[in-house]
Amino acid sequence: MEELVVNTLSVGDKWNLKSVEVISALQHHLEPYESWVVYASVLGDNREAFTFFFPLLAGLANELGARALWASILVEWSNLLLKWMIKGDRPYWWVGETDLYSNETRPELRQFANTCESGPGTPSGHIMMNVALFYVATKGISKHFIWNTKAFSTCQKSILSAVLYTAYLLWIGLIFVSRLYIQAHFIHQNILGIIVGLMVGHVAWSSKWLVKLSKVWAVVVACSLIGTTVSTYSLLLSQGMNPLWSVPLALKHCARAEYVKIDTQPFYLAMRFTGAALGLGLGLSSDQRHVVLNAPRNCIRTILIIKGGIVIGRMASMIQGSLPTDDMILFLTLSFGLNIALPFIIIALLPHFLLTVYYGN
Repeated sequence: MEELVVNTLSVGDKWNLKSVEVISALQHHLEPYESWVVYASVLGDNREAFTFFFPLLAGLANELGARALWASILVEWSNLLLKWMIKGDRPYWWVGETDLYSNETRPELRQFANTCESGPGTPSGHIMMNVALFYVATKGISKHFIWNTKAFSTCQKSILSAVLYTAYLLWIGLIFVSRLYIQAHFIHQNILGIIVGLMVGHVAWSSKWLVKLSKVWAVVVACSLIGTTVSTYSLLLSQGMNPLWSVPLALKHCARAEYVKIDTQPFYLAMRFTGAALGLGLGLSSDQRHVVLNAPRNCIRTILIIKGGIVIGRMASMIQGSLPTDDMILFLTLSFGLNIALPFIIIALLPHFLLTVYYGN
C-alpha cells in the first residue's frame, strides 16, 4: 500500500514538473501576447458567468439563461467539493515549496494579479466553468437561433453550427493555455476540469426539472447545496483535515498579498452558488416569469432585456466589490442576499417590467 502511495506521488511529481516546464516555455514564447493571454482568465473568470454571461444569455432566451446559470451554480458547488476532497497544489506555491528543486534550479516564473487564487487547484474551476457554461450556450444558440430558423438552408445551418462549435473549442483552448500561463493550474488539473465540466454542462442542458422548480423545491435545492457543503467541511474537520490548508500557502507565495482575493475563498463561493440557486429557483416559479413566457417575443424588448441585464449584472459586481470585508459574517450575509436578488431580477422582474412598459399595462 505504501509502495502504491509512493508511486502515485512520483507520478504526481512528474506531472507537476512537466507542467512547470510547459509554463516556463509558454511564458517565454507567448510574452509578446501576454496581455491577451492573461486577460483570457479575467474574461473567463467564474464571476463573469454570474454577472455578465447569465444576463446576456437570459436576454437572448429566458430558459437558456436559466440553464446557463444552473451550469454555473453546479460547477461552483461540485468544484468546491472536489477541491476539498482531492486537494491539489497550484504551481505558484508548489514551485516554492517542493524540494525537487534546489535554490539554483528553482525556476523563476512570473505572477500576475489573477494568479493568486487561494483554493486548492484540482480540478480547475475556470476550465470547468467555461466548458459547462459555453456547452449550454453553444447548444442553446445552435438550437434556438440556427436550426430553428427558416432563414438559412440546411447547408448554411451546418456551416454556422460548425463555426459556433469551433469557436467554443478555441475558447476552451485559450482558457487552458491562460490558466497554465499565469501559474494557476497544472496540466492534469485542466484536463480533469474539462471532463467534469462536460458532465455538468450536459446535466444543466438536458435536465428538464431544473427549469420547472416550484418555490418549495427551490428552497430544497438551495438547502441541499449549502447542506452538502457544510457537511463536507465538517467531515474534513472531524478527520483532522483543514479545508483551508491552501490559504496560508497562497499568502506565503503570492508576490503581493493584495492579489489573494477573498472572493476565491470557499465560504464566499458557498454563499454565491447557494444564493444564486435560491434566487433563480424563486424566479423560475414566479408569476412574473410565467407572464413573460406567455408573451410574444419582440426584437426590441429582447435587446432592452440584454442591455438592462448586463447593466444590472455590472452593478451587482460593483456592489460586491464594495462590500466590507473586515467583518466576515456581514460580508457573507450581504453577499448571500445580493446573489439571491440578481438572478431573480434577471430571470423574472426585469423582463416582466419591460413587458409591462412595452405594452403599457
